[in-house]
Amino acid sequence: MSALFLIFLTHISLMLGTYQLTDLILCDFSDLTQTRVGSIFCALTTFKQTCETTSVMDISPRLTGDEWQNWANLLLQRHYGFTEYQKVPDNYKGDAGIEGFTITSGCAYQVYGPEEPLTTEQRFKKHQKKMTDDLRKFINNHVILSTIFGRTKIRRWVLLVPFFDSKQIVQHATKKTEEIIAANLPYVDNNDFRVVIVGEEAFACERDQLLKTNMEVVSIVPDEIPPQAIFDWGQEHDTLVLTLDDKSSRIPTLINDHMRHSFRNRMIQHFLEGQNLLGELRKYPTVYENIRMAKSECERYLATEVLLATGSPISILENSLEKIRQVVKAEVSGVSNYTIEAVAREAVSDWLIRCPLDFPERVPHG
Repeated sequence: MSALFLIFLTHISLMLGTYQLTDLILCDFSDLTQTRVGSIFCALTTFKQTCETTSVMDISPRLTGDEWQNWANLLLQRHYGFTEYQKVPDNYKGDAGIEGFTITSGCAYQVYGPEEPLTTEQRFKKHQKKMTDDLRKFINNHVILSTIFGRTKIRRWVLLVPFFDSKQIVQHATKKTEEIIAANLPYVDNNDFRVVIVGEEAFACERDQLLKTNMEVVSIVPDEIPPQAIFDWGQEHDTLVLTLDDKSSRIPTLINDHMRHSFRNRMIQHFLEGQNLLGELRKYPTVYENIRMAKSECERYLATEVLLATGSPISILENSLEKIRQVVKAEVSGVSNYTIEAVAREAVSDWLIRCPLDFPERVPHG
């Protein structure tokens, strides 16, 4: 292995991490030249900077609102069992500050899935407000909660969220712990009480079990996007359209402006139809989460694969489309072939509109 090759791998490992370095080592570097190394390294540097500012490696929408609430309850029921975890419906007079509780271990759960994307500070503020508001209910609704908990003494009040990334919310939970203890509530074990925040990763085993055992058969045909909606979207997202136009200019088979314009509109159509389909799939939390994870996993390695690709833009597009098809088929059970195709086309158009899928070599038009 040449010194040049070793230097190249060292730089890549520092930028992308060892999990992606493994994939690079498995690639064919027989035609690696100093010029090729330089161009790949510059492109990866730019891509890393983009990732750091836009979180491009995983920005697929997570479950939020009622969808997250339903998914979280499935996780908790899987973890504790149906006779240990008691869900508390909120259809009538609200949820009294809890989503459910465990009967013997005394854990009261509230769940919250804010709309993403958010910065760390924005996410903290939303988590903080949710925790504060619902713990106020936990105190003020003591009459109804006493009848709900019965003999159960609550040792933990848990805010279950998709993920959290601020130590400030942990500090806030500690502060709120003292307030709950000071309230001297009859259903709280003051000798062993804590307010805590927990992310979905704490239930990784339960999540994987649910995703693997999905038995729903889902076939969704999204409504066709009218030309006016495509035009309006382009007007509202002119910067993204410019990115798409730049990439289409490198596809040699698109030989004139009319063909490139048609390609752009088709990609926007696939993207909008796919977004509508994903919105419908939120009604099936296990299917939605499986698809989100499959797309995220493909995207994680996409930029590296494209930078090392030696084929034409057409082959890169076809390979990307086929890969997401195969991954979704392998990882997501219970969905129709049409749904898989729509998901795959949404993913490729999404990657083209943003930045993960690109064509390194510019091909001039004749």
